[in-house]
Amino acid sequence: MPNYRRRRIEGGQYFLTLATHQRRRILCNSLARSLLRKAIAAEQARRPFRLDAVVLLPDHVHMLLTLPYGDVDYSTRVAQIKKRFTHEWLLAGGSEGYPTASRQRQRIRGVWEKRFWEHTIADRRDFVRHLDYIHVNPVKHGLVQWPKDWPWSTFRQYVRKGTYEPDWCGNVDEPWTIYIEP
Repeated sequence: MPNYRRRRIEGGQYFLTLATHQRRRILCNSLARSLLRKAIAAEQARRPFRLDAVVLLPDHVHMLLTLPYGDVDYSTRVAQIKKRFTHEWLLAGGSEGYPTASRQRQRIRGVWEKRFWEHTIADRRDFVRHLDYIHVNPVKHGLVQWPKDWPWSTFRQYVRKGTYEPDWCGNVDEPWTIYIEP
C-alpha cells in the first residue's frame, strides 16, 4: 500500500481538492449544495477550522482552510465531511457511481474519490496564488466567462472586502505548477 506523506504544520493553511467518484457532476444541484454546506458546518463545530475560500464545481470542490494553532489534522476533517455528505446524500435519494470490486470489498460508496489532493500553503504569496486559482477555476473549466458570474464560490465575498475588483478574471492560462517539498 502506498505511503502518502503529507506536510503538516500546526495552525497551517491548506489548499484541498475533493473530487466526486468517476467525476460525476452532482455537486451543483440544490440538494448537494445544501448537504455539503451542512457537512462542512457540522465538522467546523466539531473540529474548528476557518474556511478561507471555496469554489464548488459540478464534479469537485476546492477549499482553502486554516487550522487552529496546535492542530494538524485536516485529513480527519475531510474524511468526516465526505462521510457526512455521502450518508445524507444517499439517504435523500442521491445517486452514486459504479461500485468497483475494490470499493465493494472496502465498503466504500461511489460518491467521492477515495483520496483527496492537498497542498500546504507555504507563505502569503502561495496563499494568494491558490486563492486566485479557486476563484478563476469556473472560468478555467469553461463554466462562465468571469469569476463574478459563478454563484458557488467566495469570489463575491472577496470583492466586498476589496481583495478583487468585480471584473477581475485572473490568468486562466497559468500553468499552476505545484511546489514539491524537497
